[in-house]
Amino acid sequence: MVGRGIVPNVITYNSLIQGVCNLGHWKEATRLLYEMASQGFFPNAFTFNILVDGLCKEGRVAQAKIVVQTMIQRGIEPDTVTYNSVMYGFYLQGEMDAAKQVFDLMLSKGSMVNLHNILINGYLKQKKMDKAYSIFKEMALRGFVPNTVTYTTLMMVFVKREDYKKLKSCSPRCKLLANFRMFILTLYY
Repeated sequence: MVGRGIVPNVITYNSLIQGVCNLGHWKEATRLLYEMASQGFFPNAFTFNILVDGLCKEGRVAQAKIVVQTMIQRGIEPDTVTYNSVMYGFYLQGEMDAAKQVFDLMLSKGSMVNLHNILINGYLKQKKMDKAYSIFKEMALRGFVPNTVTYTTLMMVFVKREDYKKLKSCSPRCKLLANFRMFILTLYY
């Protein structure tokens, strides 16, 4: 690239870093960061988010937290993408209490982004139905509207557990599914 007279910029480096992170080549990502800085380009929020997301998806949440601390030390405020990645990393490791702490931190900072689905899904995977349902109910109290992912996730679990009372209570759509399921059961039994 440079040999052809094309000078890289932050966007170029971010693209390269994204590519090597997707491949799990962390030494190459680090080398590109140093090269980027030596060329006078400094990581921005997007650069840091690429690193945090990649590390979290590989289960390296402790290292991702160090990147977030570095980000803050450089005066770059973590954003929704940053927190979402960290929450998802904790979710992947089954550390739902830590994911909930990140969620609560976002709320305390005034974030109005809906990250409830990560918590609901995580609690359901840990078979903590009551906590998942509690997060679902909190959504409405905070002014968030559950989406298709939310309803589908809850419906699948309620149907598996044959908990038609909770299925009916989660929404009119869920109630319709519960009634249909009970109708099908009466046809075949």
